[in-house]
Amino acid sequence: MDINSIKNHIRKLTNQHTSLESVLNEKTKGHSWSEIEVENLKKQKLKIKDELVQMYQKKHELESEIEMSDR
Repeated sequence: MDINSIKNHIRKLTNQHTSLESVLNEKTKGHSWSEIEVENLKKQKLKIKDELVQMYQKKHELESEIEMSDR
């Protein structure tokens, strides 16, 4: 995976995370929301966040490799 692919994937995941946050906020604003549905949305959001952490680590590692090879 090259650096641009990683950056694009990070952007995509960030958008998904933001979208889920909006859905969660809308669901919990109302008085009749399903606890199971909200729990599932939170799990999806957490899964995306975990993947984001991994992608940021890969990005950092790749940038470090590129920097080292440029020397």
